[in-house]
Amino acid sequence: MKKVLSIVSLFSFLILSTAHADVKVSGFMQQIVGMGDEVDGGVTEKFTRFGFAADTTTDNGWTVGGSMAMEFSLLSSGAAYGPTSNQMYVQTGAATITVGNTANAASLLVPRIGVMVPGAGHDGGYQFLFDTGMLASHGVPLSEAYYAMSNSSITVQSPSINGFNVAGTYTPAMEFNSADGVARSANDESPDHGETAHLAISYSAEMDGISYTIGAATINGNSQSSSCRDDNTCNNNDLASMTAGLKVTMGNISFGAHVFDNQDSFGSAGDAVKAKHSGYTFASEYAMGSITVGAGYAHQELVRGTRAQARATTLTAADAGNVREDTLTYVGIGYNMGGGVNTYIQLNNMNHSDGDHATTEADPQVLFAGISLGF
Repeated sequence: MKKVLSIVSLFSFLILSTAHADVKVSGFMQQIVGMGDEVDGGVTEKFTRFGFAADTTTDNGWTVGGSMAMEFSLLSSGAAYGPTSNQMYVQTGAATITVGNTANAASLLVPRIGVMVPGAGHDGGYQFLFDTGMLASHGVPLSEAYYAMSNSSITVQSPSINGFNVAGTYTPAMEFNSADGVARSANDESPDHGETAHLAISYSAEMDGISYTIGAATINGNSQSSSCRDDNTCNNNDLASMTAGLKVTMGNISFGAHVFDNQDSFGSAGDAVKAKHSGYTFASEYAMGSITVGAGYAHQELVRGTRAQARATTLTAADAGNVREDTLTYVGIGYNMGGGVNTYIQLNNMNHSDGDHATTEADPQVLFAGISLGF
C-alpha cells in the first residue's frame, strides 16, 4: 500500500511540477429544426463541440500555446473540417507559427462573406443538412478548394503592419487532416491533391466612418493521384485556385462579396473538355441592437471535364461539358438573447441544374431555425 501511495504521489508531483499554462475550457451547443418542400425535415445539430486551450510565456518572452476542439457528433471518426482542430503555436514579435491540424492561410485572411446572414449564411451549411442535392461542389459548397479543412500543416502569419496581414501555409499532403490518425504513411492513390502552398494577404482600414477589409489568396499544389484516366495514365492537373473577398461596414450596415475559381484543378491534362469550378457570394446585414437581419445570394458552376465524368460514380444524363449549377437566395433574422445564447431563422430558395434541360431537378425551399449556446 505504501508503494502504491508513493507512486501516486510521485506521479502527482511530476504533473504539478510541469504544468505552467492556464487551461481554458470552452464549448458550443445548438439544436436546429428544419422543413421545406421537396426535402425531409427534422431536428438535428451541427458544430456541437468542446475545446481546450492553453498558453504560457517562455523565458525569452515568446508565447507558446495550443488548442484542441472536437465535435460531439464526430467523436468516433473525427472531422476533416473545422472547428475540429489540434494545434500548437509559437508567437514572437516577428510572426506566429502554427503547427498541426488547423485552418490554412486563405481560410484565415480572406473575409468569409458566406457566414453573413443569421443562421451562418451558407458557410455553416445548415440548409445542406436538409437539401443534399448540390450538384456543383468540391468540398465545402460555394467555396474554394479545401476551404476550412483542418489539414496537417504549418502556417506562418505576420503581425498586422499598417493594416496589412500576410500568411502562408505549407501542407505536405492534403490527404492528411484532423479526421486521420497520427501515422503519416502516404497512400499510392488519393482523391486529394498532394504537396500544397497557400499564400494570402489582407488589408483592413477605416475612412470617414466606413471600415473595410479586403483579402485575396492563391492555392497551388501537386495533382491528385487517383481517379486517373485509366490504369496506365495519370496526368491529372496540378492544384491552382484563387479566392478573394471584400467586407464593408457603415455603422450598423455591412455588405460583402466573395469570389473563387478552382479553374481546372480537378481535371486532367488530357481532357478534351476542360474541367472548371467557380462561384461567388453577395451578402448584407443590418444590426438593430440585439436583432440582426440579412440577405444573401450565392452561385457556383462546375464542369466535370472528360476524365471526371468518365470516372464519376454519380453519373447523370448530362455529358462532360454540361455546366452544373447551384444557386441560393436566402434571408435570415437573428436575436441575441445575451448570456451566450443566440437564436435564428433562415429561409432558403435553392435551385440546382445538371445542365441538361431534359432533367428535372428538385429545387427546394428550406426553412430552418436554431438556438445555440456558447460557453
